[in-house]
Amino acid sequence: MVGQWSRMFPGQLTEVRTARAFTRAVLDGNPMMDDAVLVVSELVSNALQHSMSGEYGGPFIVAVESNPGSVWVSVVDLGAETTPSLSPTMPGPDRERGRGLSLVARLSKEWGTDQLPVGLRVWAELVPDGSS
Repeated sequence: MVGQWSRMFPGQLTEVRTARAFTRAVLDGNPMMDDAVLVVSELVSNALQHSMSGEYGGPFIVAVESNPGSVWVSVVDLGAETTPSLSPTMPGPDRERGRGLSLVARLSKEWGTDQLPVGLRVWAELVPDGSS
């Protein structure tokens, strides 16, 4: 189904699961659904861990856009002092953190950030396997 959907969530770790369910419901039947759900999960987790959206009462927004041949997802948070960036090296196997954006980069045709007047949007464009 072609279209755009967005939803605001409270900035709580329990909402990662709800954001995944929202993405899954929006993209039901889309061949890129599983990758999009994983990307949204990583972006929401990063927003809650690294931005003011993870503070008490801090919301975040998930947006999903489905087009013929691509899916675009984004998470808007309340911002932080630093901008997300891809680590030049993968963390060691014993590290619990630091792989999220590497995973997003692998699953996406491209990804990036947009500074907003209040906050930051981190987005990813996904295409079917083999067409990136």
